[in-house]
Amino acid sequence: MTVAAAAVPKASKPKEIKPKDKRLTYRDYARLTPPDSGNYELHDGQIIHMPSPTPRHQRIALWLTRKMADFAETNNIGEVFIAPLDTLLDRFNTFQPDVLFISKERLGIIGKKKIEAAPDLVVEVLSGGNSRKEMLHKRHTYEVFGVKEYWLINPEKETVTLYVLEDGEFEQHKFSFDHEIASAVMPGFKACLRSVVS
Repeated sequence: MTVAAAAVPKASKPKEIKPKDKRLTYRDYARLTPPDSGNYELHDGQIIHMPSPTPRHQRIALWLTRKMADFAETNNIGEVFIAPLDTLLDRFNTFQPDVLFISKERLGIIGKKKIEAAPDLVVEVLSGGNSRKEMLHKRHTYEVFGVKEYWLINPEKETVTLYVLEDGEFEQHKFSFDHEIASAVMPGFKACLRSVVS
């Protein structure tokens, strides 16, 4: 009598398990970056190293900060801050805008260590290390979280792109450094950047 050997099932290859990229939160970001360092931001759960700014970048940011802060204080309309200062938009996005303004009605978002919601107005001055992808992400994030006014200053091209939030979406306006730019969020405030770089 012949007995058929039982068929032995072929060993299946184990499935390859790919690790998922973890989205870091503000808590992770605060733990993993050097204290008091303005050279890092959190973009959609990823820590991004920011290159040091140039003297021209700093000259523009400081001039605009002084001008905005004087205007805000004189008119008692809110408070102006300069980077580095963590600005928490949500748990996955923490930026360090070069200049930011918070209106008097919203001063409660100023925490002990960070700004805890979207400011009313932010200013970003481009440096050589800023990528197009980074700036598109920032513009979209500022728009989604309700920043009312966003100034994007390009020192190389000597242009200012002004984004004003209308019905939940940014309207874009372009200016050269020769134009006087008026703020909608800080009524009465105007700035012409030509005097800073000439």
